[in-house]
Amino acid sequence: MRSRTVVATAIGTTALLGATGCLPVGGHQAADIGKAARASAGATAPAPSGSGSDESKGSGAGSGAGSGKLTDLSGREILRRAHKATREAESAHVVAKVRLDGKPMAIDLSLDKKGNCNGVIRLDGMGRMDLIKSAELVHFKGDEAYWRGAAKLKNAPRKQTDQMVAALAGRWVKVPASDARSAAMAGMCDLDKLTSEAGRDSVLARKGAAATVGGVPAVAVTSPGKDGTETDYVATEGTPYILRSTLSGKEDGEVSFSEFGKPVDVTSPKDSDVLDMGKAGGAGPGEAV
Repeated sequence: MRSRTVVATAIGTTALLGATGCLPVGGHQAADIGKAARASAGATAPAPSGSGSDESKGSGAGSGAGSGKLTDLSGREILRRAHKATREAESAHVVAKVRLDGKPMAIDLSLDKKGNCNGVIRLDGMGRMDLIKSAELVHFKGDEAYWRGAAKLKNAPRKQTDQMVAALAGRWVKVPASDARSAAMAGMCDLDKLTSEAGRDSVLARKGAAATVGGVPAVAVTSPGKDGTETDYVATEGTPYILRSTLSGKEDGEVSFSEFGKPVDVTSPKDSDVLDMGKAGGAGPGEAV
């Protein structure tokens, strides 16, 4: 998957913070996160298998005509098939390590094409945010570091910051999905947008060694880009999904995909102390304290 695609999803976090009324969204687009979504190949690339035997296991939707081996295809054709399969997935679990405005960000989200998502986002200096989004509701929960970081970005006085932390840290906040304040979150919870550039192939794509990603046999395909060397690890058994993508060079990052087709759990938190912003007027939670 092209690096700019996945990095763009992490940027949805900025939009999410903006939706809470605690951080301006700015001009980021949901598709920018792909840029940072690759990690240094040396440190995070899946370990190569002991032999080329894993390559011979490719079959199913991604298999090549004739021998039935995905690995008999060119690197460019493997990418084409992998991108098509990944774009067609109805849901996936995405784990990414990227940098946003120079700060490390970690994303762990399950999301689907209906806009549902469930997971955790961590940003250096902004703590942790838990997120559950369904067609009807958005629930999010920030820890103390999150709310203090949000208050700092708004230049809130110390007293107001302490009040906000006391009222909101570790507490679920609920906003209707139809509310304008939650509109900015739609992009980061949309699997279609996350994979919007997955159709791009590269004439310079080169098939590499066999590897194993999360116990699944795969083949590495490298392609040079303006931000560095991109490496996609494509499943060679069953559907040829992209299992991991890395970027090593001017920008480093990593994104992993798993649990394709698994329903996303968007069950509302079982907590009687949820703050319902649909009943709190027009202010964001930061201004409601």
